[in-house]
Amino acid sequence: MSAIATLLGLVPGWIWAGLMAASVLHGCWVGHQRDGANNALHELQAAVAKADLARTQAALLANGNFRKFEHQQAAAAAELEHANQVRKQAAGGVDRSNRDDVDGLRRDVAQLDAAARSGGLSSAAAYPFELAASRRAAENARGLFLACAAEYKEVAGSAQRDAIDLGTGVGFAELVQTSAPP
Repeated sequence: MSAIATLLGLVPGWIWAGLMAASVLHGCWVGHQRDGANNALHELQAAVAKADLARTQAALLANGNFRKFEHQQAAAAAELEHANQVRKQAAGGVDRSNRDDVDGLRRDVAQLDAAARSGGLSSAAAYPFELAASRRAAENARGLFLACAAEYKEVAGSAQRDAIDLGTGVGFAELVQTSAPP
């Protein structure tokens, strides 16, 4: 203890006062720096929270838009499927109607042939080569009609796929445009 008292006696008082003042100033300065760092940290945390909130809201908006887009695509696909079913049913009805018409025409020809034979006139059966040629021409025309119908169905299917692809692309572009933050 005497060494400390000796040391205190060797250093003048004004140096001790300067050291104390410097120590207090340094403490104030360190406290001010700490408070500034704390404030900056809180501001940074608030900015990060705000950015996270904005990112979450944008993701929710994009997700909602995508769900809406999915529902629209599902509705469009269901509508196309329904239209295809209606078209198939109509085509089946037309095909049945055409078969009925052909059968009716064959019955009419048979009745006319029978009436012609009973009246002493020559019938189509009397001209087998011409009848066979006419039947071949009718079968060829039917084959051509079926080929054209198949080609039409293929082109219509391709056009529907193109329309779906175009609708999907446009819908996705709108989705991306509406979900992009400004």
